[in-house]
Amino acid sequence: MTAKKKERSGSSAPRPPNAIGRIARVVDAALADGQAARRQATDPEFRRAVTKDRRSTLSRFKTVQQALADRERIERAKKRKSAP
Repeated sequence: MTAKKKERSGSSAPRPPNAIGRIARVVDAALADGQAARRQATDPEFRRAVTKDRRSTLSRFKTVQQALADRERIERAKKRKSAP
């Protein structure tokens, strides 16, 4: 690719986040986590770890981390609304 085409494409400057990008990242993380979960589902060590400490074991998955962050954000928003 020539320098002129690179200038026109604007690939050097990062784009601001938008809704489509956020959705794409969520879908990508869900697909990757699903594949990882299918691989680990038959692993006896993973099953023991889930039985022992479910939250910390499952928090290795990106979608679980995103869900926990969403819950925390919602709780903070509720506290702000209820506080006078």
